[in-house]
Amino acid sequence: MQTLLRGALAALLVFGIGQSAGAADYPNRPIRMVAPFAPGGGSDVVARLVAEKMGPILGQSVVVENRPGASGIIGGDLVAKADPDGYTILMNNSALTSNPALYKKLPFDTERDLVPVIDLASAPTLLAAHPSAPFDTMAQLADYARKHPNTVSVGTPGAGQMSHLAAEMVSQASDTELMMIHYKGTANSLNDLVGGTIMMSFGTVPGFIKFIKSGKLKPIAVASAQRLPVLPSVPTVAETYPGFEMNVWFGAFVPAGTPAPIIDKLHQTIAQVLKDPAIRARFADEGLEPGGMSREKFDALFHSELAHWKKFVTERNIHLDN
Repeated sequence: MQTLLRGALAALLVFGIGQSAGAADYPNRPIRMVAPFAPGGGSDVVARLVAEKMGPILGQSVVVENRPGASGIIGGDLVAKADPDGYTILMNNSALTSNPALYKKLPFDTERDLVPVIDLASAPTLLAAHPSAPFDTMAQLADYARKHPNTVSVGTPGAGQMSHLAAEMVSQASDTELMMIHYKGTANSLNDLVGGTIMMSFGTVPGFIKFIKSGKLKPIAVASAQRLPVLPSVPTVAETYPGFEMNVWFGAFVPAGTPAPIIDKLHQTIAQVLKDPAIRARFADEGLEPGGMSREKFDALFHSELAHWKKFVTERNIHLDN
């Protein structure tokens, strides 16, 4: 028995030393940052801006890898099942917290298999329409939708994504029926919106801003508590429907089991990136608010939103098949 105990203790000691050594020289090779959405959207913009600045601080390149599909589930699954060594990071958005409520079965357990590291940025959802849409305000939209039920087409990058849930929230607040059209990826829905195939779509400011500035899209409202400095003339949804607010956050996650010193190093590195004046200026141009919460606060936000979307999805009776 004593021999067995000594062997077990020795194994634990070796394991602990190995973990400490691995954390001490981390990173000693390139890091992969998985962005589970198609290029061009808000998540992709944030991932690339942050990854570019992380590299020089860590002394290793941070390579963004797009793994789109199934509202971020494909990319999330890849990271959840990756080695917990800090070399595979997930850069996801709020959809990570709504998927468990929307899908009957996921290939990984969101709460158990992923560990929140830090929030990178947040952005309110923005409702933009093609210039030909027969409404310019939320009130006009609601009036038109009531007179023409299920004819106001709303494009989304995919069923269950945050733009879809934002449209469901507007439908609930305005007591209207909107025609949801789900695409495969941001680029596809945006192309049809700019082309006039669909009337409107929800997204984040980074994805829409250049089309608004060029006149190819018209902004209807933002789902922030206050108007945005980058779009000061655009009203908030709350000006029509008090209390309405929906922000999309972007955050970094690692596989469960990743050593705490590595998670702390990633948190500190990204927090340093988010204080960079160049990053803050670029985020402001994109309509993004820099993140930088403590690990504890981001973890609390993560769990509170899991509960919030479970309640909302149940109320709206929204269920998707994998």
